[in-house]
Amino acid sequence: KLGEMMKTLTSLVLISLVMMTAGCASKTERQFISGCKTGGIDGNTCSCIYDKLENKYGEDGLKNNLYTLQQTESFQMDMVNVSYQCMKE
Repeated sequence: KLGEMMKTLTSLVLISLVMMTAGCASKTERQFISGCKTGGIDGNTCSCIYDKLENKYGEDGLKNNLYTLQQTESFQMDMVNVSYQCMKE
């Protein structure tokens, strides 16, 4: 399970990096899901992750966290925990 979580975390870090270079903020959800799927995660799981994070942070808060290299440790942990929850659903 730890290996799967690390793979997920690595994918999510890559998604964040992809999103920073993607540009247009109005397409945040589509870009997140596209990057998430590129990381090898199922599309429904990606949508679940985005929805849960958006519910917690709001669209602007989520966008701000995704578009920075200086993500807070709490945001990274939320991303991992939400990812795990969504994979179990």
